[in-house]
Amino acid sequence: MSSSPDSQSGPPCYVLVSHCPLAVDSSAPAPSYTLFSHPTIEYHYADDLPHALLPQSPDEHVVVLDYDPALGASPTAHCLSTSLAVVAVKVAEAPGAGLIEEDGPKNSKMYVVQTTTKPDEM
Repeated sequence: MSSSPDSQSGPPCYVLVSHCPLAVDSSAPAPSYTLFSHPTIEYHYADDLPHALLPQSPDEHVVVLDYDPALGASPTAHCLSTSLAVVAVKVAEAPGAGLIEEDGPKNSKMYVVQTTTKPDEM
C-alpha cells in the first residue's frame, strides 16, 4: 500500500460488504469471504442526529463505518442490526481508482467490511 488509510483526504467512496456465514463446527476450516455486495452509502457526520441510522425494517442491516482522518486511526465498523456482526474492516488499493480525475479531496482506497451472522442464542 502506498499510503495508510488514515492519510486519505476524502471520505471513503469505494466500499464493499462481504458476508461469511457463521461456522457451525469449530473444527471446520474458516469459510472465506466470497460474497461481496455494494451497500447503499449514506454519509453521516458527528453533528448529525443518530436517529437516521436506525434500521427502518427488520430485514434492513445498518453497518456504520467510522472514519475520521483527523484522528489518525484506521477505520472501524459496527452493525446496528441484531442479526449481523462486523468481523473486520480491510483496506486495500481500489483497482482503477487512480484513473478517475476528480476535483477536491479523493480517497482512492477500497474499504471491505467483513460481516457474519450472529447466532440465534445471542
